[in-house]
Amino acid sequence: MATDKIVLRGLTKQFEVKDRTITAVKAVDLSIREGEFVCIVGPSGCGKTTLLRILAGLETATAGEIQIMRNDPSKPLNSMVFQEQSIFPWMSVRKNIGFGLKCRGVNRRTIAEVVDRYLSMIGLQKFGEAYPHQLSGGMKQRVSVARAFANDPEILLMDEPFAALDEQNKIMLQEELLKIWEGSRKTVIFITHSIDEALILADRVIIMTSHPGTFKASIEVDLPRPRRIAELRSDSRFNELFTYLWSILREEVRKAKVSEGLTFRDEDEHDDHSRTLGDESKLVL
Repeated sequence: MATDKIVLRGLTKQFEVKDRTITAVKAVDLSIREGEFVCIVGPSGCGKTTLLRILAGLETATAGEIQIMRNDPSKPLNSMVFQEQSIFPWMSVRKNIGFGLKCRGVNRRTIAEVVDRYLSMIGLQKFGEAYPHQLSGGMKQRVSVARAFANDPEILLMDEPFAALDEQNKIMLQEELLKIWEGSRKTVIFITHSIDEALILADRVIIMTSHPGTFKASIEVDLPRPRRIAELRSDSRFNELFTYLWSILREEVRKAKVSEGLTFRDEDEHDDHSRTLGDESKLVL
């Protein structure tokens, strides 16, 4: 049985905004196993990104405890892939992918070997010397994912990395991510608004409440691996899990929309409208 890689106890984050204290994340308790792929889903503004930024060391928790079990202190603890494209525009694709390794002082031959391997994995062998402005949005995100894995961190943090992509590119990137992860089995925490995406990728889905965010439920995704996206979407178990997740999330989405001054119209849960939580077609001003 896998050991715990990350343990959070009572994690809370508050921000001071003018004369008010805003609680973004409240009393979060969570354990993530070594090599586990976890997706976090919740309403907009529930603190998902804040939580990820705390784990990345970009924010400091106000209260609570974080324990991370290190395996190899010589490797970076984590790498983060953001929603927006974050590769360096002045570097070629090859240099972007190898950047973390170069910063760690890895020798040039090893860097070249690692970069070649990931260029092949993401299907960009012919674009190694290209620059970001010469790439499509989907290609840039492939480079971002490859750079994160190439640096060989113990934990990979991903903040809605495919949210801005069209459906075709999103499916391609999900497939690439699954393929790369299957080969490395790194511990991954992946934030998404999409129930479909969570079920396609995750070993386990964590559901957060509306603001202030805390954890509401943890659901094991018992779909076999390796996964094929087209096959999954016609799988009865996939659709059962989708319906179950949405039944838990629905109330939190309603609360979030009401707090924003909107009215949530609860329609048939089997409609395709709710497969992404950001879908505004369910809202009535």
